Amino acid sequence: MSKIQVKIPGKLYLAGEYAVVDGGLAIIAAVNQYLQVTVEATQTGQLHSDQQADLNLSWYRKDHNIVFDQEHPYSLVQVAMQVTEEYLRDLGEFPSTYYRLAITSELDDSGSGQKYGLGSSGAVTVAVIKAISLFYGQSLSPLVLYKLSVLAQTKLGLSGSFGDLAASSFGGLIAYQRPLPAWLLPKIAEQTVADLVALDWPNLVIERLLFPENLQFLVGWTRSVASTEGLLDEVARNTFHKKQIRQDFVTASQACLERMVQAFQEQNSSAICQEIRHNRFLLRSYAEQVGLHLETPALKTLIDLAEEHGAAAKTSGAGGGDCGIALLKEPFKAAQIQDSWVAAGILPLDLLFAPPFA
Repeated sequence: MSKIQVKIPGKLYLAGEYAVVDGGLAIIAAVNQYLQVTVEATQTGQLHSDQQADLNLSWYRKDHNIVFDQEHPYSLVQVAMQVTEEYLRDLGEFPSTYYRLAITSELDDSGSGQKYGLGSSGAVTVAVIKAISLFYGQSLSPLVLYKLSVLAQTKLGLSGSFGDLAASSFGGLIAYQRPLPAWLLPKIAEQTVADLVALDWPNLVIERLLFPENLQFLVGWTRSVASTEGLLDEVARNTFHKKQIRQDFVTASQACLERMVQAFQEQNSSAICQEIRHNRFLLRSYAEQVGLHLETPALKTLIDLAEEHGAAAKTSGAGGGDCGIALLKEPFKAAQIQDSWVAAGILPLDLLFAPPFA
């Protein structure tokens, strides 16, 4: 096709943070703020992003490798392009057409440019792979799209759970458990991309969930930015000699998340809120034991104000900034919570769950 345009949603964690990195369950929502990628046929390879509007890059192929003509900050985009083209070649499609790849994002504040914590690196990985595949006539299932995105980020050496990739690939609300790194890493060196994508990945769980109609989902942004990679590195350093503490936390979180998944399956709003509160308790206890700065004063204020109005609230994602969430069984109190957040300097985000992808 001469031109393809895709929009991929950002994500927010409802529960299961930190434990998900060690193979525990998490519940993650795709939200209706999007990153858009446009792929259009051109005579020469080009890349442009609205994140650096004055930077226009050129790229070419050399021995099936994507090569840029200068240093650039888009290594994640480059490796996503590379993995996609490797996959296409494995399928018998040999990309030869050059294209301009353009990226625009809603996943940050339009005024300041600060990130909301909605998973922009995950969304751009998924969007680039999906757009290039469609450009060459390949429509990928959400699972294949997720697996290719994981391979791209793994080849770049990124750590984490890849939960943002699952949410952005599948849309909607999902229960998620990461694949086993000890299985995946050797396979990357042994298998072609297509063969590896076709395999069942041990421990991987991606299950669609339905959010109860009688429950309202609120999101507040603290106006400060957290670094997930930095916080995960801090946890790894602080827990190196505290492995039992970490294992106990993962075990407790898994039990909590299994109960929460069951509550979603049963559409039991009271049980969901109860487990949200319990997951917050587990995260706070773990953070205190390992010296992790999880709930900033702004996040604690966000949570306390929501709880005062009867909502179940907690941090979302790595903590240390970014967003907090609140689940509310009495929708008429939503405006009261949001007004109290605004008075405390917290910005309510008008976010809904993004529709699931087929």
